[in-house]
Amino acid sequence: MAKSTTKKLSALSPLSAITLGLLSSGLAYAQESEEAKKAELEHIEVNPMHAYRSTATKSSLRPIDSPVSINVIDQELLQLRQADSVNKALRYVSGVTTESRPTITIFDQFTIRGFTTYQTFYDGLPLLSNNSWNLYPQVDAFATESLEILKGPASSLYGLVPPGGLVNQVAKYPKDDQETLIRAGVGSDGLFELGLDTTGALSEDADYRLVMLGRQRDGFQDTTETERYTIAPSVTIDINKATELTVSAYYQDDPDMVPSTSLPGLGSLYEATFDKLDASTYAGDENWNSFSREVLMLGYKLNHQINDDWSILQKLRYTDAEALQKNTYHTVLPDDNNMLPRSAYLTDEEIDGFTVDTQLAGLITTDTISHNLLFGVDHQSSDSKVAYRDTLGVNTPALNLADINNDLFDVDSLPLDFYQEDHNIEIEQTGFYIQNEMQIDSFTLLLNGRFDQFKSKDVVKNIYNTLAYGSTTDIDQNEFSGRVAAMYTFDTGWRAYTNYSESFEPEAGVDSLTGEAFKPTTAEQIEIGAKYQTRDGSTSFTGAYFVVTKENMVVNTPDFAQRTQTGEVESKGVELELNTNITNSLSIQANATFLDMEVTENELDLALVGKTPVWVAEESASIWASYLFENALDGLMLGAGIRYVGETQADKYNSDQVPSYTLVDAVIAYDIPKYDLKLTGSVSNLGNKEYIGSCFDTNNCWYGAQRRVEVGIEKRF
Repeated sequence: MAKSTTKKLSALSPLSAITLGLLSSGLAYAQESEEAKKAELEHIEVNPMHAYRSTATKSSLRPIDSPVSINVIDQELLQLRQADSVNKALRYVSGVTTESRPTITIFDQFTIRGFTTYQTFYDGLPLLSNNSWNLYPQVDAFATESLEILKGPASSLYGLVPPGGLVNQVAKYPKDDQETLIRAGVGSDGLFELGLDTTGALSEDADYRLVMLGRQRDGFQDTTETERYTIAPSVTIDINKATELTVSAYYQDDPDMVPSTSLPGLGSLYEATFDKLDASTYAGDENWNSFSREVLMLGYKLNHQINDDWSILQKLRYTDAEALQKNTYHTVLPDDNNMLPRSAYLTDEEIDGFTVDTQLAGLITTDTISHNLLFGVDHQSSDSKVAYRDTLGVNTPALNLADINNDLFDVDSLPLDFYQEDHNIEIEQTGFYIQNEMQIDSFTLLLNGRFDQFKSKDVVKNIYNTLAYGSTTDIDQNEFSGRVAAMYTFDTGWRAYTNYSESFEPEAGVDSLTGEAFKPTTAEQIEIGAKYQTRDGSTSFTGAYFVVTKENMVVNTPDFAQRTQTGEVESKGVELELNTNITNSLSIQANATFLDMEVTENELDLALVGKTPVWVAEESASIWASYLFENALDGLMLGAGIRYVGETQADKYNSDQVPSYTLVDAVIAYDIPKYDLKLTGSVSNLGNKEYIGSCFDTNNCWYGAQRRVEVGIEKRF
């Protein structure tokens, strides 16, 4: 690499998958002999390789029947809301605060139950990163079949994950029936988009799928741009009646993305002598600030049915990715000055590695209990290189906020060699896990545990103003994570559940008070909840109360002279969600979140105790309504949503708050079945409200996303 509305079969429950398979087989082979039909039906019945596998359990247990909090945004809902990114798809999910920095595009950033994450999973495997810096591969929403959001600690199945939970993007895989979708879109900020999604049979035993996308658009901030080209081919081969292999590739070139360049609080969060800055104000320079990324992923998924009750699934993915960022940051803006001091820096990053997950699943039944057993081992290994260069403000032009000029940098004259860091990072993680999903009449009991071995080595070479030095940081940590969950299902459709779960994250460094190497940061959750679903599935409700405690956090004195591992944060709250079809035409989805998060222990900075971390909205709510017209306007759909995000903190000491905001989104779609056409349109932030999305501190803030309009046309063949 150069530096620089149809659901697939596997997204259904096992019963639905088999039913759909039977129906499609009957239609496709209506002229075949009865013997051929019977053989095909038997193959589907005894081969549940396409059965739904939930992110919550890595089994076929449906989300509604899982004793944990999990949301599923399927392809139909993604299309309904015309969400073209993970961040946009998460806007109407309880417990999630998305788009904390909505004007950037280099990664998807969101909080789940108050805990920040940048990493997503793709088809059950983590998108490789080195857990720091800026190289986070993104899978475009157009190449995604569905999203599953698992809330709460999940290390007992997935190893290293933040305590809030994880988002898993389910890949688009080949289907038997021939389908082709071509999409074109245009919109505000110079949007131009073309997409192709085609699938079908290559032969009697092989199916294919090809997803391609090209998109160009100006960024929200002046002089910024985004550009993306994606190609994702895959082939599924039935090796025999019991074995299926899917080989896939994913290549994405992002020549232009928008890096995270903040604005000072003066002029954005606060009034200033130079008046309020426009929402499109950019603190970077068009000659310098940029981000480019290339990602290549090659993988396979092998599923073998040993017999009617036991199967083996193995998923492997190799990743080769690179990213080059050129960016700026600023120091404190004097109250009586318009000039914003800036430093220029770059990060040149690359990562090469693989991740693999092997699962043995089986069913053992007795007269009273069924045991769905899962034994698994996963492993990831990666090598990263990072080159960091920084002017530290030397000979770096300041920005006049009273007269914005984004054309000041002479790139050749920037002293980027003033400060240098070169990192070589090696990471290895191996996890062994086991799960027993027990069913006793209407009672479900879930027990699982996992042991992880995590090793990393970071060799750093530094140069500061010609002075050379270096260091090596090693992490060698082991951790056990467990989960116990139970649910009782009543005849009325109500379900009551509770769970206890754990997670961990590795920590580098040495305790300055004890001299001992840091241990992993850990978290535990206690959750109780209720779920309800009508027999026809037209109405569902979920409610959960949870307490998540993150312990062994590394804390430091304000001057960073001392560091120790005695910090603790507690997040507790309530999540409510309602999905209902009021009529055959009108559907409503509503949710609300009430969160109380605070630092409970920090012996080196007592001023933080009792304070709420930044980027955490303690109240949020949304409602979305869709109406499908009939008769004269048959095929027309209108949808609209209102989302409210409460106050967040302006800094870690809670010296001020970022105001709450309420936004309105709307979509329209018109199906023309006669021509297999669909016309679409969407508007986000319909009122073009100007608001602050978030602040890291009172000197670093980001405006919220401004209004955007998109129209598109889709043709199916």
